[in-house]
Amino acid sequence: MFAAIASLVGIVLGAFIQFYFSKYLEQQRHRREIQTKAYTDYLNCVSDHANQRYDRQSSEGRALGARTADAKCRICLYGSSKAIEAFAKFERLGATMNTDEQCDAFVNMVAAMRNDSINDASIESENLRLVLLGKGQKPR
Repeated sequence: MFAAIASLVGIVLGAFIQFYFSKYLEQQRHRREIQTKAYTDYLNCVSDHANQRYDRQSSEGRALGARTADAKCRICLYGSSKAIEAFAKFERLGATMNTDEQCDAFVNMVAAMRNDSINDASIESENLRLVLLGKGQKPR
């Protein structure tokens, strides 16, 4: 009789633990998805700003500004503290890529976002800088 009760308790306890572990993993997956989407949306906006060169007062420029602000807000909500710290440094420098310091800040921000999204800090910043900014920007 004791063995049957112990087995039943074990089954119930196992199911309970599995349920909460699955729920936790699902929450983590969802958080990572919305975080990565915010990072990706912001980087798409940066690319559009660099390549489209819309007048800020045009309807396209205002729409791009709104999309950028939306992505920034979601990064503030879902981004890691390291990504937000790197983002803030880039913003403090003017959020442009006209100087080596600004380019370094942008590359560091993207590296922090990348690390959050895939937990892989093994990429060399010179390679990331080359891919993001091209050959015209010399690495430090």
